[in-house]
Amino acid sequence: MDLLKLADKLTMRLVQKRWGEKNFYTLEKEVFLGFYSVRKLIESRKISDSVKNKNYKVRKIEFSGEPERLMPSSADSDYDLVGSTEVSTLNTIQICNQFIHSYHFVPFFPTGSNLVGFFVCSDFDRKKCIYFITIFEVAEIFKAVGENYPTSMTVERLKNGKIKTVIE
Repeated sequence: MDLLKLADKLTMRLVQKRWGEKNFYTLEKEVFLGFYSVRKLIESRKISDSVKNKNYKVRKIEFSGEPERLMPSSADSDYDLVGSTEVSTLNTIQICNQFIHSYHFVPFFPTGSNLVGFFVCSDFDRKKCIYFITIFEVAEIFKAVGENYPTSMTVERLKNGKIKTVIE
């Protein structure tokens, strides 16, 4: 999947007003395939370290639900989605993992028709917090990775015997 085309498609979703089941399915497929692609490129060392380690500011909403519940609940009942203003920093790989391992994935439509981002949390973080990531940040990640063509790789053996690899 071409990440640059995917970034453009996501950006176009900002102006989309009508959302049917097929649109939600397609949106989820695009987002998840995009993040799987990004993580695969990172893990196969085809992305520069500067893109892999780039930090993004995201909204962090603390968990306020019941810690142990037999039935999973909806995201809005376990998190203060409106009142929280805490900002957290996640790098590209951390954001990938939030989506790929998501326990909650909730597209956010503040006006009822325009998508602006996603509430997402991994199964690991579900009892700690949920993050709000804008569609702009998702598109920016896809674009940064899609435009990244590393030109050098430096491999060095450290004194402790471990190997350090730098890709730029």
